[in-house]
Amino acid sequence: MSKVFKFTLTQLFKNKSNKIVFGILFAVLILAVPVASIFLGDGGASDIGGPAEIYTYADTLESYMKNGPDDFGTRYAVQYGYSIVVMMLCVFSATYIVRAIVEEKSSKLVETLLVSIRSEDMIFGKLLAVMAFMLAMLAAGVAAFALSYAVTGMFTDVSFIGDLLAGFGISGRLLTIGPELMLIIPVSLVLAFLLFSQLSALSGAGCSAAEDMESANMAGIMAILAGYLISTMTMPMGGKVLTIAMTLCPFVSSFSAPVYFVMGDIGWGLMLGSWAVQLALVLALYKLSGRVYDRLIIYTGRRIKLGEILAMAGKGEK
Repeated sequence: MSKVFKFTLTQLFKNKSNKIVFGILFAVLILAVPVASIFLGDGGASDIGGPAEIYTYADTLESYMKNGPDDFGTRYAVQYGYSIVVMMLCVFSATYIVRAIVEEKSSKLVETLLVSIRSEDMIFGKLLAVMAFMLAMLAAGVAAFALSYAVTGMFTDVSFIGDLLAGFGISGRLLTIGPELMLIIPVSLVLAFLLFSQLSALSGAGCSAAEDMESANMAGIMAILAGYLISTMTMPMGGKVLTIAMTLCPFVSSFSAPVYFVMGDIGWGLMLGSWAVQLALVLALYKLSGRVYDRLIIYTGRRIKLGEILAMAGKGEK
């Protein structure tokens, strides 16, 4: 698995189109604050007091839950923002994974690889490589925006950013909750990635030609969009039963559970329960992907849909 991981990750970073995307993303985020300040800087209110005050507060999670806002606007804004990050990470990753699997199957390279490695380990190694690549892009984007904000703040007033966030009910207090998010966000992002990526890998396993790649990719994206839409629609509703259901439903909890925790709707018990359900499903899909991939390795013909693949796997080996 480690060799597959290293090889795939190296190829992702060497790919010219990936380098271009990486460069464009970094450039856009570097220029985001100075360009926005030209058009929005004069309209920013002065009550936030400049860029430094967004980071002035250092509340703990308990302190924020006691004193922070909890209205409809804040809940929806936090849910929407987090869901966008998860959706983008998973959608881009799904595209890379399906392409890698289909290209290897169509080129017959996979038959050589499976001589020395189990199919499920090969797939999982690819998933981890793509995850590392996407997280590197995300980290670079965050660093670029932070650098843009810090440097621009040295020369001009960037309080308009705080005003925009405040307009959605998000204050600096929410952005500096404390160490809890340092654990919750990374773990939740990794589990969401692994869950939806395994589905995309299964969908790609049903393809035998490159022309089937787009339709296979769409199956994984539809599952991601379903989780995204359900989470954004149900978050503002509240209610104990709905909250528990959305926290423990694996495909929705990837988007909802961390936000419920931040907003004080659930505690560590349900948060850990959400992770346990997602992890169990990831492990089940891990074993399932190997069995399905072995059965379809020499398959040629029309694309087998994701529903058919799951039904096929449920019948077991014949």
